[in-house]
Amino acid sequence: MNLVDKIKNSWWVILSFIIFFNGFGFIYIGLKHNNRNWILEGITYEFPWFFYLIVFAFYGISIPSTLIVAFAAIITLIGIIRSIWVAVKLADVYDNNEKYTIKQTNLNHQPVHQENNNRSAGLGCCFCLICIFIIFALIIIL
Repeated sequence: MNLVDKIKNSWWVILSFIIFFNGFGFIYIGLKHNNRNWILEGITYEFPWFFYLIVFAFYGISIPSTLIVAFAAIITLIGIIRSIWVAVKLADVYDNNEKYTIKQTNLNHQPVHQENNNRSAGLGCCFCLICIFIIFALIIIL
């Protein structure tokens, strides 16, 4: 894959650098690759900005809204780093397409432990989301 194709496939990373829209890049790439975890990650990056708009509408510029902006700025920085990391990994997938292609196999010979790995990955993602929401709630309460 040449450089122009890599840039075309990675345009969504630009959305991570735009305030209030940093999660939409992950939502787009999650929908494109049918990856539920990336969609949830994109929604998670958007929550602080959504709550900031709600708090700002009710209270204006106050202590809770400045704390939310600080938290959202940290989440935005994490989103930028994560989107660049995912874009680099996807470029590797695009370059080595035959390495990552799923081949048809007989269903009777499929190992059972692959299904368990997928479940643990989903639980890890849910655990991270719950931790982020708890931290966010504590910041709002304090």
